[in-house]
Amino acid sequence: MKSIKESFKNIKNIKITGKDVKNFCKLIFMLNLLAFIRSFATYMFVVPNGFAPGGVTGIASIIYNAVHPFNPHLADTWLNPAVTSMLLNVPLFIISFFFLDKKFCFYTIIAVGLHSMWMGVLDAVDFPVYKAIGSASALNLLAAVAGGVGSGVCLGFILRYNSSMGGTDIIGKLIYKFNPVADVQWLILACDIVIVIASGSLGLIGLDMSLGAEVITTSVLSPILYSAVSLFTGAEIADVIQSGLHSSIVFNIISDNHDEIATEITEKLHRGCTLVHAAGFYTGVEHDMLVCVVRKKQINQVKEIIAKHDPEAFVYITKARDVSGKGFTYHGVA
Repeated sequence: MKSIKESFKNIKNIKITGKDVKNFCKLIFMLNLLAFIRSFATYMFVVPNGFAPGGVTGIASIIYNAVHPFNPHLADTWLNPAVTSMLLNVPLFIISFFFLDKKFCFYTIIAVGLHSMWMGVLDAVDFPVYKAIGSASALNLLAAVAGGVGSGVCLGFILRYNSSMGGTDIIGKLIYKFNPVADVQWLILACDIVIVIASGSLGLIGLDMSLGAEVITTSVLSPILYSAVSLFTGAEIADVIQSGLHSSIVFNIISDNHDEIATEITEKLHRGCTLVHAAGFYTGVEHDMLVCVVRKKQINQVKEIIAKHDPEAFVYITKARDVSGKGFTYHGVA
């Protein structure tokens, strides 16, 4: 009860300035654009081909494609993906309002609402769709990739605006809120995989079981595989956008031969190195740690240099997001 009262109290204390209004208008424009991109990809490529690339959109696609062969009117009205995706998100909106950042909740509601609106508009004007013919058609693969790209572009940029497309994004934030040590990404991936596997049931609708095991297997696995392609394409695109086109790798190297390692990395790979003085917490022994940022394609070369000069060196590698500066975004080796 206290949390609910505090939530409404925080809303009352919000002060709005002219600059806030300007920024809000820019935000709405971007959310609208991204929602349209996601809606277009979903309407054009995902739903018509019976794909279910995880999340609420995947569930909405399964419901629509499962009902449509038996009751087209119901599927096109009350169970239209534009409607079901919004309805499935409503409980998550309510829960997140009381436990998550209010701006995030507000922007997410707007984004999901715009997504459903554009889905409805495209359906209302009977916009043509890209429907592949036959489960084995190469056009299915193109549709899966195109749907994933559209979804990934939307997700990658929308997270930068402290918003989301609802569904598993909200679930992930709620899990992290109450259990920060939980491996949220794997939990969300598990949910998406379950949805992807469930799409296989669509291959059985209207299928003549007398055609044999090979045909049945192909019919079931086809929507699963294409949905998986769409899911992972979207995830990769979103990751590239979130990480930046200049994402790199950071090597942290503790070795007595750090001079030799740094010299060869600098001369051979043309990458700078930084020497950091450190000490072991338990032993108190002082060490010099070498820190070096390189491109992903140079990982194996750095590993070879380290192994050459000190096979017993202690090394740990981390990802660096959106690296900029000399040697990465200008006047250097890419």
